[in-house]
Amino acid sequence: MRFTLVLFLMALALQTLVSCASSQEHGGTGSTNFFFTKYNQVIPAFEGRTVPDAQMDISLTLIAAREAKLSKLICFLLYDGMSAKQYAEQIFSDNKKEFREYADDVGEEQVRSWSYEEEHAVEVCGSYAVISKNFSVYTGGAHGGYGTTHYVIDMNAPDRLMLDDIIDKTGFAKLKPFVDRELRLYSQEVSGNPLPPNLPLWEGIYLEADFELKDFYPTESGLAFWWNVYELTPYAAGPVNVTVGWNELDGILNTKGSGLAKAFRK
Repeated sequence: MRFTLVLFLMALALQTLVSCASSQEHGGTGSTNFFFTKYNQVIPAFEGRTVPDAQMDISLTLIAAREAKLSKLICFLLYDGMSAKQYAEQIFSDNKKEFREYADDVGEEQVRSWSYEEEHAVEVCGSYAVISKNFSVYTGGAHGGYGTTHYVIDMNAPDRLMLDDIIDKTGFAKLKPFVDRELRLYSQEVSGNPLPPNLPLWEGIYLEADFELKDFYPTESGLAFWWNVYELTPYAAGPVNVTVGWNELDGILNTKGSGLAKAFRK
């Protein structure tokens, strides 16, 4: 179930990405720029003894780059400046401490298993790469948590592209109405009820009346915008993923944004 959730999240996060099929990687190997390493650890709840259904399973599939400058950027963005191996060791250490403290607190009769999975994926198109950092975590209760963060990378720089790197200074005011329209259409698709422009977003499936534009990635049809659960929607509604078409972005993108569009647009 937990592994299926990670696969679902990866598929949802990348389902509209451009089909540069030879360079799409989902925790695999073979790209000339990137490779992946798997790290796994099983942590028993108590040192020196086994309690049924009381362990923490940690599974990591982490990305790295072969080129030195790109590798340094990925370590900075995804691993807080550490290497992938150091990052994995930190996750193992932090979770072991937290899980053992929980087990000691609730005792052998009440302790239950935990899990943490993190899996990275990359889509390369020309000199650009879109890295997806997907995670799922379960620490008891009715359900676990999960989420995705996208990193749009200009490999020539190399640097991460943010929205204000690719949008004209006056473009944000023009962009938000397009995103608002797509969010209303998405709400109708999920709930079956129209959400007309005269009503606030929270009249639909959303928690808020407004939204922030932060997580984005290019696709063959336009710029996709992503919100994890609780950023814009309750858990039951899932993450939100909407796309504004390239044609509507003409006059909104700056020179750097136009270069990104040229690489991905079909």
